[in-house]
Amino acid sequence: MLQTTAIKLGEDFDREVARCIDNHEALKVTRDGGENLVIVGETDWRAIEETLYLNRVPGLVESAREPLSEGVRLEDMNW
Repeated sequence: MLQTTAIKLGEDFDREVARCIDNHEALKVTRDGGENLVIVGETDWRAIEETLYLNRVPGLVESAREPLSEGVRLEDMNW
């Protein structure tokens, strides 16, 4: 995870945000005397939201990890 301070972020916001987005990494912003925060690019945030949503569907992750019990061999397919 990338890291900067709130002061440095304010001084060079565009560069820090571009670094976060370009590297697809979260940017942790530390603050003196306050709670820290994390900045992520919108594309990465959407991927996180999708992962969280899919993990809420009962059995979905487990079924995706299991091989299909029935399949068709490549040699048996009619091309």
